Amino acid sequence: KAFQVFTKLGPIAFLPISGNQTSIVFSKNTKNIFLNQKKLEELVKKYNQDYKIKNFSKFEKFKLNLSIARNYYHKEVMIFGDGLHKIHPLAGQGFNMTLRDIKTLSKIINNRIDLGLELDYSIYEEFEQNTKHFNLFFASGVDFIYEFFKFDSKFKNKYVTELFKFLGKNKTFKSFFSNYADKGLM
Repeated sequence: KAFQVFTKLGPIAFLPISGNQTSIVFSKNTKNIFLNQKKLEELVKKYNQDYKIKNFSKFEKFKLNLSIARNYYHKEVMIFGDGLHKIHPLAGQGFNMTLRDIKTLSKIINNRIDLGLELDYSIYEEFEQNTKHFNLFFASGVDFIYEFFKFDSKFKNKYVTELFKFLGKNKTFKSFFSNYADKGLM
């Protein structure tokens, strides 16, 4: 079960990889706080809800930036997955975007086969035309949410708390964003 916890230092996402391994993504929202391996392990243990932790691998750190490929292919090579769209793991949607891309590419290939058309490199162009605008919009939306949380943390999360109280009461909003997270814009 994947879950995410919003802490004062930033969100922590628990993302299962297998039956006995989980990837943990912690997005520190302040540059002024240094967290070494031991402090990170303590933070993860504090906010862990479901997992029995046996050990930790060495944590890696890197700067997260929104990145969307300008072109999805070049000649006979197509980019896919995180190469197409790197987004902040705040909403846990990067992999969902890749799954939607796989579904779209599979549909293009199956349509070509059903029509008896050749499978050539033109499927790359069709894939790009069918997905690029959706991926740009979706990734930009996730990045906006990330930037909003970053901005709000400077003000002790007072805007987010009030916003979620307000939006949490709206059934239409909750339904729209649940579908948006699960399916994207397609």
